Amino acid sequence: MVSKNKSCLGSKICFEDSYAADIFIKSIRYIIILAPLAIGMTIGAIYGKKWGEDKYKDLKKPELNPPNYVFGIVWPILYLLIGGIYSYALYDSKCIPRGIADCASIVYYKDLKYWVIPMLALVFNFMYIPVFFGENGLFNGLVIIIMSLIFAVLTLMQFILQSSYYEYTSIFAMIALVPYILWLSFATYLSYNIYILNK
Repeated sequence: MVSKNKSCLGSKICFEDSYAADIFIKSIRYIIILAPLAIGMTIGAIYGKKWGEDKYKDLKKPELNPPNYVFGIVWPILYLLIGGIYSYALYDSKCIPRGIADCASIVYYKDLKYWVIPMLALVFNFMYIPVFFGENGLFNGLVIIIMSLIFAVLTLMQFILQSSYYEYTSIFAMIALVPYILWLSFATYLSYNIYILNK
């Protein structure tokens, strides 16, 4: 007798009701989309007043350093693009067979190994501001922004090369992550020059 299919998230959370599974999976998707924005903006709000302190306000900056409000416009857009492509590229739908011709469960989202590089990219991104305002922040911040850039490039490469549930994932990954990588490249230039000018 063929067992009834279940909708599952991994091997632990399963739903007999496909409607309940659909609600749960959509909720996870929205969390993935909005989490980078929420975390990034929270960190920005916590450390926002620091930029007004004399120690940081009086830093020598390169000529191409944009006014502060530009960062407040660019980062929310980039965080939404990151969340969008993560929810898209890390989504999966596959059957885990119980027997030879029997699909026991349907698993959504990719295995943990696919999350490692994209999550490290975000962790380095979120670390930048706290590290910048910490001890030896100009140098350490430069190291963190370089790591952010490296892992953003690795994330783009992963999303292009991996097998994906959606057909045009690689195209969407380029649309979402190339602007992010370009902005990180610019941020690396700024961070490097701020470090050199204020050594």
